[in-house]
Amino acid sequence: MSLPTLFLSHGSPMLALTDTSAHRFLQTLGASLPRPRAVLVVSAHFETDEPTVVADQHPDMIYDFRGFPKPLYEIVYPAPGDAVIAQEVYDLLKAAGLPADVAPKRGFDHGTWVPLSLIWPDAKVPLVQLSIQPHRNAAYHYALGRALEALRAEGVMIIGTGAATHNLGLFFRNPAGRPDVDAPVVDWAKEFADWVATRAAVGDAESLIDYRARAPHAAMAHPEDDHFLPFFVALGAAGKDAKGTRIHNSYEYGALSMDMYRFD
Repeated sequence: MSLPTLFLSHGSPMLALTDTSAHRFLQTLGASLPRPRAVLVVSAHFETDEPTVVADQHPDMIYDFRGFPKPLYEIVYPAPGDAVIAQEVYDLLKAAGLPADVAPKRGFDHGTWVPLSLIWPDAKVPLVQLSIQPHRNAAYHYALGRALEALRAEGVMIIGTGAATHNLGLFFRNPAGRPDVDAPVVDWAKEFADWVATRAAVGDAESLIDYRARAPHAAMAHPEDDHFLPFFVALGAAGKDAKGTRIHNSYEYGALSMDMYRFD
């Protein structure tokens, strides 16, 4: 039986410590999922020119943020890597005619360790990381996911982590100061997130891939594509005509959608 794929909005690094709806959801998610042999994580915070898979057996921690409370920098998530699965990812990409590279050593960025440490806190599920290419579009990342579909039948769960909406420039330029984590949601974020949920539910990959032209407030929701690109890897890896269920819907800081999806 093939495993589902997931897209998780990881929001601020404070998701690891703050008692929000998304934090509580991730703490319960693992119990509702089949236990995978390993997880292939596609994080918006791992950017390279070409698809790069990490073969590190014992990844270190990367605290790729600054100005946060000290306890956040003290979190250690000692999940192992899996060089065998990393090689298989590389081979699948090459077989699909995609360029690929292997990084022998790279730690877990917060896009990986924040959500995964909440889902499987025992840190026993091996994690393999794959990069995004921010200079390439949604269609390319969908094709990247399609090349990896076979992993699902082998007990490997493919999880993209990023953000359903991601306009940090607007967040930091707010003249009234940074909004509270539980601030009321702004209309444009909700309208964009709801459009994505509607198209995913019916398996409309064509519209989703063309979201910049078709979705409401696309440029406001994503001034850059980077945090939405892992969504398309997860969608593509779920297979042709896959449908997406929005398994969690909440907002933080008013404009940061924490939507999460399961694709089957």
